[in-house]
Amino acid sequence: MADVGVSFNGRKISVDKSKVQVSVGGNEKVTWTSTSGPFSVEFKEGSHPNPKTKQNGSTWTAESGPFNNPNRSLFYSVTAPDHDDLDPEIEIRP
Repeated sequence: MADVGVSFNGRKISVDKSKVQVSVGGNEKVTWTSTSGPFSVEFKEGSHPNPKTKQNGSTWTAESGPFNNPNRSLFYSVTAPDHDDLDPEIEIRP
């Protein structure tokens, strides 16, 4: 599993991993977590279902996967109210 921390500074969104790798064979997932506030993960052009963000106290999480199409990259945006979007990627391996 790949864990990605999401944080906010002013209007900027940042992640602690701008590119993560997951394995199809390992049934790996990606989990995004923020204690800075609510956010959304939106995959580009319907390439993968957008995960729902859930709140548990002061922590927000979103989880996606497992992934089933190897040897490609998925591009997505992390969005949050009143913040500039961020566009990292996921590399999917066999």
